[in-house]
Amino acid sequence: MPFYYGKNVRLYYEDNGEGEPIVFTHGASWNHQLWDPQVEEFSKAYRVITWDVRGHGKSQDDGEPFTSKTFTEDLVGLLNYLRIDKVTLCGLSMGGIISMQTAIEHPARVKGLILIGAPCTFRFNRYERLVVPMQRMLSYVMPMRAFAKAQGYYFSRFNPANKSFIEEAVQSLTRKDWSQIWQALTEMDVQDDLKDISCPVLIIQGEQDYMIKHQQRYMAETIPNARWEIIKDANHATNRDNPSAVNALIDDFLR
Repeated sequence: MPFYYGKNVRLYYEDNGEGEPIVFTHGASWNHQLWDPQVEEFSKAYRVITWDVRGHGKSQDDGEPFTSKTFTEDLVGLLNYLRIDKVTLCGLSMGGIISMQTAIEHPARVKGLILIGAPCTFRFNRYERLVVPMQRMLSYVMPMRAFAKAQGYYFSRFNPANKSFIEEAVQSLTRKDWSQIWQALTEMDVQDDLKDISCPVLIIQGEQDYMIKHQQRYMAETIPNARWEIIKDANHATNRDNPSAVNALIDDFLR
């Protein structure tokens, strides 16, 4: 199995195809298999890298606390290890905000951003400022099996195959893993830095993705050179719910 050994972590990754590199980063509690429909399509013409973010899937860390900055450090470390100087980053949800943070902190390394169902902050409005701390507390007590079942049910409306993938991915996490991931993730906030993103940006939103819907217009209007597209028949697992529509947009953006 291919691993990159970084700071207190062993990161699993997969590297398929040849050509211009694209790194796909999954959402919280999921793993690299989220991107199977995109790997199949884009590895025909591009070098496609997927990875398991620290705490997820086949990646393992030492169990020590980490911060929101750690996610970016891990991604940049992986790019260095793979000898990739400049890359297009594609991220869903958590993967999107990690990709934005990387583009802000390392602009010379990022050729373009594809953001799917991505938030720019977890304090966007009064509702988020109230609910997110409650969700943090819930992450310490909710059984992972129940969490997995709830996600699998909710995110499989448009693609029933999502159910087994999501349940398996979520149940592979320990509660300690998830609590630490959610704590670090919800500390991430790039809202005030969106105007500094200098590369071209494609924002993709599932029409039925109510988790992040309220932030997308703001992001599209604040990020320079951003294009905003809405995908019909899609929820938060947008790239799996309607892969043909998402792949078409990504293909157009990459050309």
